[in-house]
Amino acid sequence: MTLLFVDSSATQHDTRLVWLRDSLPGFNIVDFTTAAAAVEWIAKADALDILVTEAIFPTQETGFAVRDAARARFPQVRVLFTTRYDLTGFEAQIEDALVLKDAPYTPEKLLERVRSLLTLTVESDAPAPVMPPGTVLGNYQVLERLYIEKEAETYRALQVAVQRPVALVLLKPEHLKQPEIVAKFKERERVKASLTHPRIAPLFEAGEANGWLFYTRELPRGRSLAEIEQTEELLSERRLTEVLFGVAEAMQFATERGYHHRSLAARDIYIDAEHQASIVNIFRPPSADKRDAQADVRALLGLMRPVAAEGKARGLLQSLADANHDWKGLLTALDEMRDEMREHSIVRKIEAETLPVDVSGQKPWWVWVMVGVVLLIVAGLGALMNGSSAGSGNGVTVLPVEMVRVPAGEFKYQKNDRVTLPEFWISKHEVTIGQYAEFLDALKTAKQGEFDHPLQPKTKTSHEPAKWSTYFAAAKSGTTFNGESITLNTPVTQVDWWDAYAFAKWKGQRLPTEQEWEKAARGEKGFNYPWGNQPLPSAANLGDDYNPAPKGRGGRIDGHNLWAPITRVSQDVSPYGVCDMAGNVSEWTSGESRDGEWPPHPDFIDIKVPVVRGGHFGQKSSDHLLTDRLFPESANEATLARGFRTASSTAPAKPKP
Repeated sequence: MTLLFVDSSATQHDTRLVWLRDSLPGFNIVDFTTAAAAVEWIAKADALDILVTEAIFPTQETGFAVRDAARARFPQVRVLFTTRYDLTGFEAQIEDALVLKDAPYTPEKLLERVRSLLTLTVESDAPAPVMPPGTVLGNYQVLERLYIEKEAETYRALQVAVQRPVALVLLKPEHLKQPEIVAKFKERERVKASLTHPRIAPLFEAGEANGWLFYTRELPRGRSLAEIEQTEELLSERRLTEVLFGVAEAMQFATERGYHHRSLAARDIYIDAEHQASIVNIFRPPSADKRDAQADVRALLGLMRPVAAEGKARGLLQSLADANHDWKGLLTALDEMRDEMREHSIVRKIEAETLPVDVSGQKPWWVWVMVGVVLLIVAGLGALMNGSSAGSGNGVTVLPVEMVRVPAGEFKYQKNDRVTLPEFWISKHEVTIGQYAEFLDALKTAKQGEFDHPLQPKTKTSHEPAKWSTYFAAAKSGTTFNGESITLNTPVTQVDWWDAYAFAKWKGQRLPTEQEWEKAARGEKGFNYPWGNQPLPSAANLGDDYNPAPKGRGGRIDGHNLWAPITRVSQDVSPYGVCDMAGNVSEWTSGESRDGEWPPHPDFIDIKVPVVRGGHFGQKSSDHLLTDRLFPESANEATLARGFRTASSTAPAKPKP
C-alpha cells in the first residue's frame, strides 16, 4: 500500500516519518513538507491508498486541496487530517475524513489513527453506477458515469431531442427520503441557475423523472485538466497564463457576488484548443464557513503545476504563489501579464521580415530642422577630416565606429546585484548600414570564413542580411524601406548573431557582454533609463507611438515610427555618453560575462542562446527596458528591429595624423 505523509513541522516531521516506516512494514511511504509538492506528486503517482496531511498549513495552504487532488485520481483513498488549529467551521471541507486534533501529536497517536483508517471498509472497486449506460431519464440518455460524490453521481448524457452532450447530475436514490438533503440539492440547482458567465458551465434544466431528482449542465469544451495530466502534455508560460486568467476571471466574478463554492479539482477545469479555460459550476448557496481566497488561489496554482513546462511556466506559478494573491489580485496580475505578452506578439510581428507598414511618418517640423543641422555639421566635419569617413551616399557621410570608455568599478546589475567589471570600451552608437557595408566589401577579398565564429552553422555561407541589395540601395539614396526613411547612418538590422560576431571580429573588437551592456546603459547607480529614473516619453525611439496600420501615421511622440539614424538629436544617452540603449533597435550580446557562455533558454533548458538586450521602435516604454533579457529561438534569428554594437577590452588605436 502507498501512504502519502504531508507534514510541515521542522522539528517533528522526520521523527514521525521514521515511526511510520518502522511500524508499517511493507508500506510505500512518500513524504513532503508542502501541499504544493504533494499535489505535484499525486498528479504523477501510480497508486495512493492513504493520505495523511495537515488540514491547514502555516503558509495557509490547505490539506483540503491535497485531498481533492488525491480523490480526483484515486477516489477510494482514505484520508486523515492532522491539525494544530481549531477546525470549527471546516466541517464541510473535512467531509468523511478522520481528524487527529492533538497538537503536537505523538508518533504513537499518529500510528493509532492510521491503523483506524485501515479498519474502514472501502470497496476495492467503485460501486456500480445507479444508471447504467443506455438508461433513459426523461429527455436524456446516459452514456457513462464521470465521477461519484458524497450525495450525487455525475454522468455524461445525451439530450436526445437536440442531440446535445450534457453533464447530468443525479441525487443518489438513497437520499430521496431525506428532506434536508433534497432541499439542499434543489437549493444548489437554484444557485447554479442564477449564475451566468461565459467561463462557467451553465445549468440547462432541473428535472424529476422516474421519481429521481437531477439537473443537467453544459459539458465545457475541450479536455479537463485531469485528462491533460494523463497525456503528460505541458503548457508553456503563455498558454498557462491564458488558462489561469480564464479560471481567475470566472472565480472572481462569482466570489465577488457572494457565491460560495467547493474546492476546485483538476476535473473541474476545462481547456479548449485555443487554450481558453472554463470551469464546471462548483458554486453553492452562501455558507457561514468563509473560504480563504488566498488559500484557494494557492491550491489552483498547485493544481496547475503538473502541467506547467519547466522554466518560465514553472517560474510564473512560483511568482504568483509568492505574491499570495486573492482572486482579484490574481486576475489583475494575469491581465497585466497578458497585456505584456500581447505587446510582445505585436513586437514579434514588427520584427518579421516583411512589415505590413507604409508610414510616411509625419514628424514634427523641429525634428527635420535638427536632423538637417546635424547632417550639415557631420558633412562639414567629414570634409575637414579630408575624407576620413568610411564612405557616403546621397551626400550623407558615413560615420566611423566611435568607442566610449567605461571605467572599471562596481555597478548595480539587474535588480540588486553588485558586479565589478574592469575597464572596457563600447561603441557609442549601434552599427550602421554604411559601416556594415564596408564589412561586406572587405569580405570579398578576405579568406573564406576568416571572421566566422567556430560554431557558426556550416549551412550559413554569407553575412549579407535578407534583402540587402534593396535595403542598401534605399539607404544609399536616402529613400524609404518598409515605409520609413533610411540612410547609411541608420542602424543595420536583419543580422543574426553570427553576422554581429563576424563584424566585431573584423573590427578587431567583440560583442559586449550583458554585464558590460547594462553598465554602459544604466551607469554605476543602475538607473531605470539611460538618462535617469524618470520616464521621458520622447527621449527614446520606442513603440508608444508605433502605428502598424498600412497607412498609419506613427512617430508622433519621438519622431520615428520605425528605426532612426544615429545622427539625430536624442536624449537616449547614458551617463557614459552611449546612445540608443533604451530604444531604436535591440542588440545582440556575447554572453552574460566575459567567459562568453550563453545561458540556457528559459523554455528549453537544454538549448543555450545568446541574449538580446535593450528596447526598440516597436516596444512600449517601461522601467525595465534596460534589465529585460530577451531569449531568441536561436542565434540564427534575424529581425527588422534588432542590430548590435561592439565592445573592446583595450583602448581604440588613435587615428593616424
